[in-house]
Amino acid sequence: MQRALNLLLQNMSEKNATLLTHSLNVAKLCTIIARNLGMDEEYYYTAGLLHDAGKLLVPNALLDKSISIGNEEQEILKNHSKWGAELLKLLGLNEFSVIALLHHQDTSDLPLPVQIVAVADKFEAMTSLWRQYKKPVTAKEAIDELWNMRIFHPTVIEALAIAQAEFLTEKKTC
Repeated sequence: MQRALNLLLQNMSEKNATLLTHSLNVAKLCTIIARNLGMDEEYYYTAGLLHDAGKLLVPNALLDKSISIGNEEQEILKNHSKWGAELLKLLGLNEFSVIALLHHQDTSDLPLPVQIVAVADKFEAMTSLWRQYKKPVTAKEAIDELWNMRIFHPTVIEALAIAQAEFLTEKKTC
């Protein structure tokens, strides 16, 4: 597993620095959420790293786009979840393929591991500067938006609220 993981991270780094930074940030948030919920931190760190593996198959021009994307481009981008799940299966990382496949599904019946990665992913995207086509929001606004979606288990959002404070403290001390 470690060899496949290293290969994917190297490819992310070479393809797009923002993709790697986003994945690392999601992984860190997932780890802190897992710790706060008494769950396997290493598993969730890896899940956070791999959730967007399918973006390796999305053209850089689309990943780096600084304006709103059109319908055709949205369809290409949506496929990254399916492509990521297939890629992870091919690499023998089956236990993470469901997370890659479902992390953008906005339904209330998502398995807990998917919810943990999905809230970390959404929070990181909403609060980050890398989304050039959309202005970042504050941590509080992002958490409020996640509550308002009414699809995530309350304990996951509560754990994220704790995690984001810890995450921001870690970023300041680095």
